[in-house]
Amino acid sequence: MRMRMLTVRQPWAALLVTGIKDVENRSWVTPYRGRLLIHAGLKTDAEGFELMEELGVALDGPLLRGAIVGSVNLVEIRQDSTSPWARPGENHWLVTDARPAVTPMAAVGALGLRPAPAGWTKAFAA
Repeated sequence: MRMRMLTVRQPWAALLVTGIKDVENRSWVTPYRGRLLIHAGLKTDAEGFELMEELGVALDGPLLRGAIVGSVNLVEIRQDSTSPWARPGENHWLVTDARPAVTPMAAVGALGLRPAPAGWTKAFAA
């Protein structure tokens, strides 16, 4: 199956690719499982910063937007995760094996899962 990309607002995108956040909350499900590129959208989510403060979580460096910032492995989707990142009433996309991009790559985001853009592997080349 071809690599897929998910657009996520900051700070959620950075939290996912650094391995701090182990759940992505979505209103929908997908049959897709496996490696998933995380694209940081152009918008931010104030709720994310509030929850970070509540949980005592900090991120280093600037929060990039409009770029592929890393990848995670989507292993399961359920509605009963006990993670502090899981939002009640949402589908909890359980992710593991976070990998920040070596060189974040500019890309256009979109709703839903979409095919990875051409040349995406350059973001992970050392």
